[in-house]
This record gives sequence, C-alpha cells and structure tokens, in this order.
Amino acid sequence: MILHETDTFRWYSFALFDALPGVVSFVTTRGAAVAGNPFSADNLGEYTDDDPGRVAANRQRLHLALGFDRLAAPHQVHGTGVAVVTDDWLDAPAAVWHERLEGVDAVATHCPGVAVAVSTADCVPVLLFDPESRACAAVHAGWRGMAAHIIRASVEAMQARYGTQPARLYAAVGPSIGPDRFEVGDEVVETFLAAGFDESAVVRRYPSQRPHIDLWAAAVEELTACGVELEHIEVAGLCTREHSDEFFSARALGVRSGRFLTGVYCRPLD
Repeated sequence: MILHETDTFRWYSFALFDALPGVVSFVTTRGAAVAGNPFSADNLGEYTDDDPGRVAANRQRLHLALGFDRLAAPHQVHGTGVAVVTDDWLDAPAAVWHERLEGVDAVATHCPGVAVAVSTADCVPVLLFDPESRACAAVHAGWRGMAAHIIRASVEAMQARYGTQPARLYAAVGPSIGPDRFEVGDEVVETFLAAGFDESAVVRRYPSQRPHIDLWAAAVEELTACGVELEHIEVAGLCTREHSDEFFSARALGVRSGRFLTGVYCRPLD
C-alpha cells in the first residue's frame, strides 16, 4: 500500500489499483489517535456511538481529499447481501441511499464517480475491480461472512450484472486482524472447515494449542477459487490489532470503537 497525506486527511491506496487508469482506492486511518478515545480522530463509521456531526465532517474531509461524487457505504450485518448502485440512484436523496444500503455487506457499481466502501475495525475489507466493464465492489468479510462466502457472492453478483470474467478481476485485501492475533474457538474452525476452506491454509495451531484463523489466506483462497489470478491480488498484510494506533480495532479498543473505510471508485476516462 502507498501512504497519502494532505493537510486535512491521511489515507493509503493499493499499488495494484494505482496502476490502473482512472481507478482510485483508499484505506483511511485513525488520524490523530488520542489515548482513551476509541473514536479518535478520523472515525468514518456512521453506525457507531460517535457524534454523527463529527462523523459527517470526517466524511466530508474524505470527500474533499479524494474527489468522488457520492459515497455508498452500507450498514453491515455480517451476512452475504450485495447491493448494486445503478444510475437511478444518482438523483435519489441520502435517505434513499441509506435505506437501500441497510443490511448488506457488499456494494458494487459501474457508475463513475461513485465510491463504494465498507467500514471495518478488524474484519477483512476486500475491493474488486473489473477493467472491462469498469465496475467495482467493496466487500465486508468478517469471519462469519467469510465462512458464508460473501466474497464469492460478490464476484457472482458482478458476473451476473456486468458480465465480469473473474480471471480479469483485480482484488485488494485490506488491513484487518492478522493470523497471529485472531485466536478463535474450535467452533469457528469447524465453521470454516464445513464451508470447504483448506485447513492447512487457513487454520494455524500455536504452542498454546488454541487455534487461529488466517483471514488473509481465507480471502485469497476465496478469490482464487472464483477464478481471480493470484498476480491480480494485493494483500496489505497489516494487522489492525497490532497497529491499533493507526487503524481502528475492535479487539484493541472495544467493539464500540470507531471504524475506518476501505473503498474504490472510477474516474471517467477521457
């Protein structure tokens, strides 16, 4: 990932996406983290206990820094629902966008200037881009959504809507809790194995004998199983729990902490 900073905002982009014409990716950060304040300072999660006015102001600063026209970020529920932003959304008021983005965990669009994003604080954010249709998607994959194949559902939605060929997709796996910090119970392991994941790839056993799940490996397994080429996948490899000074982390700061956004949009090509 590549760090960007202005006088008012700090974010990362994915190098793989930066190389594609007109594609803008972003991963926001905590900004000026203040000890004891789980929302400090650049919380972008609308569905938190932070002051809504401050969240709106933070999102406006993001808008000014990145230049997108509209932002589509859902109210996630750890499911497998995928919303598709179409041209008829563009003149709709914000209340309609909120209604249509309620209860889904992935958002796709082919509309230039519309940024799709997901909010996370340890869960895995995944971005997808189809260079043929210039459609893109943002996916929220917590362990439940990952095991329920939310990534697969998102790729299939792009295939159905845009005729996407998975072998041409580009994908980015953003910062999330890493395998060293994601200790789980045996029931979580069983959920992944029952869903068909490769135990040798996604399950780790440490000296304590408590299992850990490698969500980054699980995301790559899902993407390649869909037909995405390995060389078209960028994995940030940054653990939010270990870097909770830079990224919001529910395990480090509490479930009621802030959220950062991982998203993508396309500029119109001349």
